[in-house]
Amino acid sequence: LASHFAQVQFRLRQVARAAPGEQRRLLRELEEFAFRACPAPRAPSEQEKQEQTEVQKEKQRELILQLKTQLDDLETFAYQEGSYDSLPQSVVMERQRMIINELIKKLDMDLSEDVATLSPEELRQRVDAAIAQIVNPARVKEQLVEQLKTQIRDLEMFINFIQDEVGSSGKAEDGHCECSGRKDGGGSCKPNTRPSGNQVNPEDARRMRETGLHLMRRMLAVLQIFAVSQFGCATGQIPRTLWQKDQANKDYSPLIKKLELSVERVRQLALKHQQEDRVIGSSDLQDIPLGGRDELTLAVRKELTIALRDLMAHGLYASSQGMSLVLAPIACLIPAFTSSPQTMHPWELFVKYYNTKNGQAFVESPARKLSQSFALPVTGGVAITPKQSLLTAIHTVLTEHDPFKRSADSELKALVCMALNEQRLVSWVNLICKSGALVQSHYQPWSYMANTGFESALNILSRLSNLKFNLPVDLAVRQLKNIKDAF
Repeated sequence: LASHFAQVQFRLRQVARAAPGEQRRLLRELEEFAFRACPAPRAPSEQEKQEQTEVQKEKQRELILQLKTQLDDLETFAYQEGSYDSLPQSVVMERQRMIINELIKKLDMDLSEDVATLSPEELRQRVDAAIAQIVNPARVKEQLVEQLKTQIRDLEMFINFIQDEVGSSGKAEDGHCECSGRKDGGGSCKPNTRPSGNQVNPEDARRMRETGLHLMRRMLAVLQIFAVSQFGCATGQIPRTLWQKDQANKDYSPLIKKLELSVERVRQLALKHQQEDRVIGSSDLQDIPLGGRDELTLAVRKELTIALRDLMAHGLYASSQGMSLVLAPIACLIPAFTSSPQTMHPWELFVKYYNTKNGQAFVESPARKLSQSFALPVTGGVAITPKQSLLTAIHTVLTEHDPFKRSADSELKALVCMALNEQRLVSWVNLICKSGALVQSHYQPWSYMANTGFESALNILSRLSNLKFNLPVDLAVRQLKNIKDAF
């Protein structure tokens, strides 16, 4: 509109300055121009609008930042001058931010998303869940402790009840009297007024005692589980710091060298006897004197077994049995006063493996008894696992040697001979090495078994795996069995 009005003024100035002949023409042109519509202004494009909006937002951000800085400076100056009592807002927010970050770390909260995108209810739910992860286990532990205390009190009351009942069973029955008098026959007689319904016979008393002992074992087992979960200790474990320092430097390389030499000697003798068997033939094997085979048998029993025994006995100890039942819940809290633990024979380790795996129940099952009687396979064509064969072998050795009170060395020799005959020596020893409970509870931390897992020894013993042996297993009890059969 201003531009249109300026053009009208310009034309009027032209008309005023023009000659009289030109004025009429210029007035007609001015009249036409004056009655024209004003041109519409040009509308800005979307890009220009967006650019203007961004420029305006940037100016607003700069202004907000400038105002915040000025406000912080003003608060800080007023606080330093003493005219402002509380801390500046920036300092308060920084400290609150630090506290919130520490709480997030302690509560292990997942706030990877932007906090601004979460609603207050969602934030409250996440905080409650993080606190519950810390508080709930503590509450469960408190409830478990209270429950154990209640069970212990009930157990004590039940034991007192059993003792009272057992003590009353030794008194006189109804109709009998307890007389205290003089030698001349005089005196007083007090009949027993205890009702006959409360009398307990010896069989009931024995049954009650067994029930009480069973409950005590169950209670102590629960206490042991609680102690393991809360204090990180187990039955009969000895702290690693209590071992003598000089024992931690024991060198087991001579024992490995001894085992390697014995394995090589047995291997050479076995190869020699196999060559002799091929030359003589299987039909003449019955006529071979035992002198040649005795050399291999002696090498296995006197050298290989002894070397294996010494290496397995390195750092092997027997855990305290007295602590296993009574002091199991607090075994790790009681200091050990002995300078060195009691040693243990490796054969006992096999026996413990046999007991922990319920070997007797496995071997004496009705199916296996029938299979032994009729010489039929019990597995139905399925291959026997090393664990099953080891349990059977240990049961056989125990059955043949325990009645004659044979030593642990003799029983270990019989097991090694049986393992070589079945070509399972490496697999059987490996089962013991992989039994974590036995290794952890019976081997010292500096032992060869605990340090290496018996790997190099198993590699050495594997040199005998491809050889066939026919060694006597009952050599230690053969004469005793013959004497028994003779009578």
